[in-house]
Amino acid sequence: MPADRFVLKGSNVIVEYTIGGNPSFPALTYASGAFHKSFKPDAIKTDDTGLGELVSVALLLSIDAGGERFGFFLPYIEVPSGQTAHFHTVGIYETFSGPDSVPHRPSTWRCIELSGTAQTVEVPL
Repeated sequence: MPADRFVLKGSNVIVEYTIGGNPSFPALTYASGAFHKSFKPDAIKTDDTGLGELVSVALLLSIDAGGERFGFFLPYIEVPSGQTAHFHTVGIYETFSGPDSVPHRPSTWRCIELSGTAQTVEVPL
């Protein structure tokens, strides 16, 4: 079965992501130091790529002043129920300016290494 519960750790970051749960419950939590944020499925963007599924969220977002996004590549992993698979991937931060930012700067990106675990679990609907 394809894994649907992931925990990613690296560089003072912990991300927990569950696929297919109730849309009114948080599906992704991001923690870095004292900063913690939860995201419901409608706030999570996913894109299938040749490198795996790119999962991204807006950590800080201001329409006029810019913000920061975080994403990670999630490999497709088959995990039998009751077992855990380990994997490594990369996380990406994008910092961007908004139209009212002074001075206006081009987007910048930085990457971090992430170690993850994947499981197949029963997700509450």
